[in-house]
Amino acid sequence: MKLPYREAVEAICGANRIMLAAHVNPDGDTLGCVLALTHALRLLGKEAVPFSAHGVPDIYDWMPGASWVQTACEHHDFDLAIICDAGAVNRIGSAVAPAAESARTLINIDHHVSDGLFGDIQIVDQRSAATAELVYHLLRSLQAACHHHLLTNEVAVCLMTGIITDTGSFRFLNVTPHTFSLAAHLQRLGADPAPIAEQVFENRSFAALQLMGLAITKMSISADGQIAWSAISFDDFQRLGAVDADTEGIVSNLRSIKGVKLGILFREVKPGTVRISLRSREGCDVTKIARVFGGGGHKLASGCSVEGTLDDAVGKVVAEATRQVS
Repeated sequence: MKLPYREAVEAICGANRIMLAAHVNPDGDTLGCVLALTHALRLLGKEAVPFSAHGVPDIYDWMPGASWVQTACEHHDFDLAIICDAGAVNRIGSAVAPAAESARTLINIDHHVSDGLFGDIQIVDQRSAATAELVYHLLRSLQAACHHHLLTNEVAVCLMTGIITDTGSFRFLNVTPHTFSLAAHLQRLGADPAPIAEQVFENRSFAALQLMGLAITKMSISADGQIAWSAISFDDFQRLGAVDADTEGIVSNLRSIKGVKLGILFREVKPGTVRISLRSREGCDVTKIARVFGGGGHKLASGCSVEGTLDDAVGKVVAEATRQVS
């Protein structure tokens, strides 16, 4: 067993109260990891509590254990905190971060290094296609150490969701032979990729499809064709009866345009607050843009928030993106 896994297993075995945290604006990888670990740790008799500051988006509310997720943590008495796929502690949100930082031990599990390493124990490997791959190996190590079956159907479904989400159903460049091998094992455990992919990518609300159409009609593209962006106003959300989670996937469609290296989606979630999602192709590191505005994330997928009007946010971020991409 490699050192960080051994240390993580020892920390888990020695802890009773454990919190697990997803990053803000959660996707299937961070939620899949948090829920898979929660299932496994509860099987071991641990008091395991999953947190997601922004809750669980509708497209993931079918995941086993989704109803367990809490959005804020007032207690600071956890023996162990495990943060999955976040890049930095502040990426789990101000309603959750203090509790994680006050835990006796903090484990960081991630498949990207964006804002520097953190945590007492670090399971970080940029070669992994998803953080779910690393959680899978941790659970196998924990299973061997505790002589307890942990890779249940529920755990397998959660981990498969993480892999499918972060590989775009095995379409992205991050996929390796190991990814397919691991996914094959999860499928043998009962995690069929087809219905999971359908839930994640083909189960949109009517409002979400309306937002997609609106974003496309409002799309702009830079003079050199390398940056595409669109902006959804607070009034747009109100008029369509939509929420921020309904914008899932829009920014990837902006990036999919031929010749575009970077897609940006601006969402005015409330007057004066604009959330920005950035997605890029290989060779364009969007964390450099997100950090300028106090955000973070991963090289090909990052985010940030800007206070002010929607027009101001668009102007500032597009200007910075143009400077970074050119």
